[in-house]
Amino acid sequence: MNIQELLKEYNLEIDDVRWYLSNIMTERLLSNSNNPDEIIRYIWSGELNDELYNMEERYIQQLQDQKDENTLDESHIRDIMNDMDMMRRKRYGY
Repeated sequence: MNIQELLKEYNLEIDDVRWYLSNIMTERLLSNSNNPDEIIRYIWSGELNDELYNMEERYIQQLQDQKDENTLDESHIRDIMNDMDMMRRKRYGY
């Protein structure tokens, strides 16, 4: 089973993947809240922009590559899909 099929199985769309990754990125940025200079450098240097560019497509491809290389098993991917689904439900309040 490929990642696109799993996304369909969980009724997830690309926007849900983007929301999931945005949550992860926000948590990472907030974990640096004690070091605002590091956050400023991250934004100023363009690293944030680079990370945001097609982040959801790159993430899906990364998951697919890891699955194809057997470095990520389907149960772990299903855990990720469940997290995405939970975040989607929380986002829409159901």
